[in-house]
Amino acid sequence: MPDTDVQLNAIRTPADLGQAVRQYRKSRNLTQDTLASLANVSIGFLSDFENGKPTAEIGKVLHTLQTLGLEVYVAPRSRSKPRGLPG
Repeated sequence: MPDTDVQLNAIRTPADLGQAVRQYRKSRNLTQDTLASLANVSIGFLSDFENGKPTAEIGKVLHTLQTLGLEVYVAPRSRSKPRGLPG
């Protein structure tokens, strides 16, 4: 699946982010065990993150996103997606 096929969705809660990451991980046929190993985080952390734990450590969250090849953008709520992104 090319990256241009990724759906851009507003992330407003930890659960939104966790669900998006889980869907993306699964679309890449990665298990939690494999991603945890690649990102050098515990499976427990990854499970908590994907389940929307609001106290997940931001540094580990960002590192896990980077490992998956994902980025975070911040935009005003009135905009549907950041300028310059595909889709």
